[in-house]
Amino acid sequence: MACLLAALSSLNLYISEKLPEAEEIRDIQLQIPLKIFTADKKLIGEFGEKRRSALDFPDIPPYFVKAVLAAEDDDFFNHSGVSYSALIRSVFRLLISGEVQGGGSTITMQVAGNYLTGRDVNLFRKIKDIFLAYRLESIYTKEEIFEFYVNRIFLGNRAYGIASASEVYYGASIEDLNLAQWAMIAGLPKAPSSMNPLVNPRRALIRRNWILMRMLNLGYIYKEQYDLSIQAPVSASYHGLVSEVDALYVSETIRRFMINEYGLDAYIDGLAVYTTLDSTLQNNAVDALKNGLEDYDKRHGFRTPENFLSLFPEDFFIQNLELRLDLINSSNILPIGISEIPEEEPLESVYSLLNNLTTTDNQFPVIVISSDKELIVVSGDRTTHQLAWSTDLGWARPYINEDQRGLKPKSYADFIREGDLIWLERDKVTSSLSLTQIPDVQGSLVAMDPHTGGVKALVGGYDFFLSKFDRATQSSPLLGSNYKPFLYASALEAGFTAATLINDAPIVFEDKALEDKWRPRNASGRFYGPTRLREGLLQSRNLVSIRLLREVGIEKVRKYSENFGFSINSLPSDLSLALGTATLSPLKNASAYSVFANGGKSIEPYFISKIVDRFGEIIFEKKENEKKQVIDPRIAFIIKDILQEAAKRGTARKVSELERSDLAGKTGTTNEAESTWFTGFNDSLVVSVWVGFDQPKSLGNREFGSSTALPIWIDFMKPSLEGLPKNKSQLPDGLVSIKVDRKTGLRSESNSRNSLFEYFLEEYLPE
Repeated sequence: MACLLAALSSLNLYISEKLPEAEEIRDIQLQIPLKIFTADKKLIGEFGEKRRSALDFPDIPPYFVKAVLAAEDDDFFNHSGVSYSALIRSVFRLLISGEVQGGGSTITMQVAGNYLTGRDVNLFRKIKDIFLAYRLESIYTKEEIFEFYVNRIFLGNRAYGIASASEVYYGASIEDLNLAQWAMIAGLPKAPSSMNPLVNPRRALIRRNWILMRMLNLGYIYKEQYDLSIQAPVSASYHGLVSEVDALYVSETIRRFMINEYGLDAYIDGLAVYTTLDSTLQNNAVDALKNGLEDYDKRHGFRTPENFLSLFPEDFFIQNLELRLDLINSSNILPIGISEIPEEEPLESVYSLLNNLTTTDNQFPVIVISSDKELIVVSGDRTTHQLAWSTDLGWARPYINEDQRGLKPKSYADFIREGDLIWLERDKVTSSLSLTQIPDVQGSLVAMDPHTGGVKALVGGYDFFLSKFDRATQSSPLLGSNYKPFLYASALEAGFTAATLINDAPIVFEDKALEDKWRPRNASGRFYGPTRLREGLLQSRNLVSIRLLREVGIEKVRKYSENFGFSINSLPSDLSLALGTATLSPLKNASAYSVFANGGKSIEPYFISKIVDRFGEIIFEKKENEKKQVIDPRIAFIIKDILQEAAKRGTARKVSELERSDLAGKTGTTNEAESTWFTGFNDSLVVSVWVGFDQPKSLGNREFGSSTALPIWIDFMKPSLEGLPKNKSQLPDGLVSIKVDRKTGLRSESNSRNSLFEYFLEEYLPE
């Protein structure tokens, strides 16, 4: 006996030396992914290999606790860490089979294995788990050990812990599930990869029902609860990351920033980034830009699709068209005209082509099987679709060039052939299908608070998954006439007034920098003679702007423009600057216009308001932006006032349909309409929209900022203006309102229709 006790004592000492410290569990950091939220706490992005969330014991539903106990260890709250009966069964299996097998482990022993000793199945590890289980029970409460278990266990499909499993399998929080669903999750630890309801619903159902029976036998539930739950169908389905807000361009920008700042640990440290985005404004922005680009695209017709007839087997269309028609017209298909193509069809290359194309949330590619009477197509999931001809397809006139389209089609056969790769769109409400095409044109939208610099909405392109290039921050298109307010502000600083006359008349320049004779003209092709600066800006008169730039001085204007955030290198040193050959990103352009909106102060745009660690501690918080007065507030007031008038009767007059007197804005169109803009604002919000091609080319000779970018801006602002106050700016000190003559710009004493009030800096009053 003494020898046996000595042997056991030696074994205990030896194993104790090999055991990790049980206290280490508290220090083990769960790998929790990086999450990004809007300012109103809506999820916009999650980055990390494992989906994990931790729960405290009081937050775990009691019936779920009982389901786990029934499945894994019903004596958990009574034993000291080891179940002797289960241990005896494991030893018996070892003697019979000669191999150490899984099973027989209590929840405490599983915690020891998951956290500290590893997952290898061998006798020495089993012994270590036993000793460590006793140690865990002496340090932690049962509730804490249970937390360790349910928060770390792998439950399939990237889900670690019960909170994540609930989201992955049911798209809901654990407290919102029912008894049958709790039992289903409780059954996952046994075989998370092969017994989960997505991979093998039959085996998962058997496991679930066994757990429910165990709960009944253990007295955890009533017979009525059991009867109801046992009949419940398998309701699990995969719920991947579901962003509450479509802000992929912003979340990607922040992902890169976090990796640069915190390294790859940002993916696992459980950091939460709270942005300045407003979820409502962001969703409005995504919808407005998408709709606007599609409207432009359809105005210019249906582009000839790529054709992949060569991928089809010989005589496929002749031999199989009748089969497809029979399939589509058969009675066992859905009303919208969907049926399954037989798998034996030798069309693997077609399916491969379709499945390798990136889709959008409601658009997908198909190959045309027939366009004779109705459109018959096949998609990558081996499904055929049938579309009847619709008069709504009048937009699909064949594209010839940016200024020309072909005849209006009368049937699909007029513009679609067998083997064409085309796109269908599924209506999000009715699920009906219609012909569409992915726009070639691109665009961006930025909305920001002009007082704080916080970005409220940002969209960097038509669809992030089709192109991850962020045009809002990574591109710097030509500004066109969107630059003119900065030029006119420079003129006011130099002593010109809003009533100063500049001649709008033909002019020819022999500018060495431009290497040729230059004959600029207005967009209308007309000339208007002597024009007050106010009228020149709100009507965007090119000849007035060119003469004004020459009189103020190119270098003086370039230097003054730096106050708005322009780099001097982005400003050409020739007269083309007056027509907007300066470049700026849409984000920086919104920031530049903020100077007019906030009374002349520069403001730096930003996305991140704070970063919180896994424990809820703030590790970064954005300090209030430093506001520097960069231009005279009186000049900012005058420019804003002119742009408010432009929104009523100038190039931005479409804005008047919003019926707001506080809105100001400026269109922008470059030469050949390669780049088009609209930037509009009030005291609360600045929004800049750009539309153009990634590889610059003309949008068409009938396209302007007022026809491309402005409709997107209006579409965004309509719902976004709700709740925004109609602020009326206070007149700055040193600004005087004087009646002047419309034609001469000189002081007027009459009350005739030829006079109006104009604002002047008190040091530059008119004669």
